[in-house]
Amino acid sequence: MNEPRPLAPRARQEALRAAVGRRREQLIELTAELVRRRTVLGAEELGQSLVAEQLTASDFAVTRIEPDASQALADPYAGYPALPYAGRSSVVGKLPGTGGGRSLHLSGHVDVVPVDPADDWTCDPWGGVVADGRLWGRGAGDMKGGLAAYLVAAAAIAEVCDDLRGDLVVSSVIEEECGGNGMWSVVNAGHNGDATLIGEPSGLQMMHAGTGVVWARLRVAGASGHSAAAGRTGSFEELAAAVAAVRDVEAELNQAAAQSVFGSASDWPFGMTVGQIEGGVWTSSVPAELTARVRLGFGLDHDPATIQAKIRAAVCQASPETQVRFEAFRARAWCGDASGPFPDLLAAAHQSVLARELRPGVFTATNDGRYVTGPCLCYGPIAGNYHGKDEWVDIESLEQTAAVVAAAAASWLA
Repeated sequence: MNEPRPLAPRARQEALRAAVGRRREQLIELTAELVRRRTVLGAEELGQSLVAEQLTASDFAVTRIEPDASQALADPYAGYPALPYAGRSSVVGKLPGTGGGRSLHLSGHVDVVPVDPADDWTCDPWGGVVADGRLWGRGAGDMKGGLAAYLVAAAAIAEVCDDLRGDLVVSSVIEEECGGNGMWSVVNAGHNGDATLIGEPSGLQMMHAGTGVVWARLRVAGASGHSAAAGRTGSFEELAAAVAAVRDVEAELNQAAAQSVFGSASDWPFGMTVGQIEGGVWTSSVPAELTARVRLGFGLDHDPATIQAKIRAAVCQASPETQVRFEAFRARAWCGDASGPFPDLLAAAHQSVLARELRPGVFTATNDGRYVTGPCLCYGPIAGNYHGKDEWVDIESLEQTAAVVAAAAASWLA
């Protein structure tokens, strides 16, 4: 694993690039069709069936991996299962090598976040519309564009390279946006290559780290009634105090952020968000229950259980009436090497295809790289507005991603 790996011969690189180029329209349509399939939490099969078809057409042996909820609950780094897993699975395709080579795992997630009804999109969020050199829609950037580019790269490799020694594994996982048990179950099932690439929208950068993340649900329950008898404090004030306490934990975590690997990306890398607020039925009635769902990021010097304990202690002190429950993410931070045999090979492939240097970077969010053992990098297209309105992915960068990944993969597997 520590031996350098040269790029494939020029003739093979050119053949792979041509194979990707012939699939340009297929790549655009595949991305658009994936966007049209509304693969929000619980509806992932709409996209997974298409991914399985693509892999089968490229002569990959396809299997399904369904997470085990009880095993996930027992693992302190797995996600809390959000929904039952019956009928919901990750797709894994394998193209066996001739033997004796290094394996490679190409991965992407098919699930997307919902569309906020209040967002004023200028196009259909589920339309997969192509305009102005971009493909628009929910998930176009995060990360159906990268997933489609990896599928096209895999198809090009299957067409051009029939003599590779290492196994090529391609996975499309569920629940990356809500706990991570898709990739967790794929890796636990043994699909963990000697190196891994994840197609997150990295802007054609090499991202080698991601923050930790936990989700918490803060709930205040009390007696409902007319507001005339409510007094000067109530459930909202309790919930506000609890949220402020988590803000204090956020500030504490960010005090030393400049000294962390994530300080290179932001002066406030460990963000806290109140993503959902629920409760109340009438303006003049005291709500029987108020709930806030909170996300908090953290760095390499803490684990999820420690952060959960900090949140619980802070909320208990500031607002004893607030109940704290944890859900979805208990994701640890991760950081891989930005140099070495695999990163250097990816950089060489990037230089060969795009004629410019590959820049390293880090995410101030979590992703599935935290479950991988061995070299892991995120490399994907240019995109914007993900999780927001008018999400998009740059079409030229989709083809560039596929070409770079095909060149790097063929060289690694040789």
